[in-house]
Amino acid sequence: MSKLYSSIIAKYFDKSHKTRPRDVIIGRPDLNTIRYPKNVIRNQKYSIITFIPLCLYEQFSVFLNLYFLIIGLTQVIPMFRVGYFSIYWTPLAFVVFVSMLREGYEDIKRAYRDKEINSQRYTLLTENGRTEEILSSEIEVSDVIIVKKNQRVPADVLILQTLDKSGKHREQTSFIIVYSDADCTCFIRTDQLDGETDWKLRIATPMTQSLEDISILTSDKSQKVKIHSEPPCLNIHEFNGVISWKSDAPLSVENMLWSGTVIATGEVIGCVIYTGTDTRMVMNTNKPRYKFGLVDKEINRLTKLLFVASFVLSMLLVILKGVDGLWYRYFVRFLLIFSYMIPISLRVNLDLGKLAYSWFIQQDKNIPGSVVRTSTIPEELGRIGYILTDKTGTLTQNVMVFKRLKLGAVSYTIENKTKISNLLEEVYKKSGIAANKSQESLVTSTSTKRSIGKNTEAMKVTEAIKALALCHNVTPVLNDSAEIMNEFLSTSDTPKTSVTSLNTTTGSDVLELLPVIGELN
Repeated sequence: MSKLYSSIIAKYFDKSHKTRPRDVIIGRPDLNTIRYPKNVIRNQKYSIITFIPLCLYEQFSVFLNLYFLIIGLTQVIPMFRVGYFSIYWTPLAFVVFVSMLREGYEDIKRAYRDKEINSQRYTLLTENGRTEEILSSEIEVSDVIIVKKNQRVPADVLILQTLDKSGKHREQTSFIIVYSDADCTCFIRTDQLDGETDWKLRIATPMTQSLEDISILTSDKSQKVKIHSEPPCLNIHEFNGVISWKSDAPLSVENMLWSGTVIATGEVIGCVIYTGTDTRMVMNTNKPRYKFGLVDKEINRLTKLLFVASFVLSMLLVILKGVDGLWYRYFVRFLLIFSYMIPISLRVNLDLGKLAYSWFIQQDKNIPGSVVRTSTIPEELGRIGYILTDKTGTLTQNVMVFKRLKLGAVSYTIENKTKISNLLEEVYKKSGIAANKSQESLVTSTSTKRSIGKNTEAMKVTEAIKALALCHNVTPVLNDSAEIMNEFLSTSDTPKTSVTSLNTTTGSDVLELLPVIGELN
């Protein structure tokens, strides 16, 4: 009983873990002196207990439903009753039931999505130096886990080591450059956290990256590596901490993987610092709430106007009849009669229409993969007049299509690709470089510029195309079969580019930069 009591106190009342700096012993969750929140994602609005009361409250916060509830309650009093009791209560019950059914269905879908995330499996390094599979919901603070490529990071994790199969060498030849990742770096995708599609570079702390066997941190209990970090906070762009072992080393945001990000290259071994409600992602997420669209607000406003009109008409009719005796009885009855001015079926028709809109959006072949998470406001998309965004990729496809290249007084479009190819061929023929042979230099030599002319049209086009080909954020990615994936280009969303990816069996990443064959878009 005392254990149950202490767990309830720790869960609902003890919030000290949110305000104190955090001390974590790597690989030793048994040494945690504070009860940290479980690593469970929960986006549901309701529980079995709260569904009916909360949902009824939300439904009757809509003036249309509240109005008909008051009208229905007047029928409980015999002196105000007009017609059958069911005439007023049946439509209201049906409207509320349909709305609650929709809310329940959407909340069940949220629960399934949460269950899917919480059931994802990760590799845990145990105290005896072995590995075992563990569910995301079972991860604790100070656990050492392995997150593989394309896996979602389950908690806020400090990078201890990065593992990449792309090798440790770099070679360079004419037209061909071979890249590989640095030892202690990895790239992550943060689009689910901050909406940015560009990959972010993250670095392992050198103190642990240099270890040949990382399991020494968990298998040898005498090796207590301590991490001192700041309390949980909202800021995803800053992190302050210190890792202490044989010496002290500072930690920054570049050493951290926030929950909800995805590993884009290689594998990562990391120590869990924050879990559950302490993670940056959860702290930056607003609690689920009932959302009102502009249509709902307009209907609410019109309903109030109709109510005022029916109230005024009822009062006028009572005055004309004479304010004496049971005047309030006639007033309520007039109000009941004028209640038909407000159609209660309007609410049901709107809800069913919104469900239909949501279904059509998800079935639209022009926007595959679209998911409607809130079916109460799909009509809001039709009201959008302007989109204000700081960059491409947040609300767009992040695809930039070649339209025009202007060099001095001359403009080139996609229709001029044959001319561009001829100019490039002219330059490289004069420089003695064959288009299909590897040479020692990628850069056009100074002697070539002198022989052709620095300001000639051919030379200008060559330099411009070379700049287009080279100005990319290139991140090499190697799959299990040693084939280079197209995704390592930040501009790889476009199917055609002047930078072409090749396959290789040598474990290296190859980019064929030149010659450009006219595929500019």
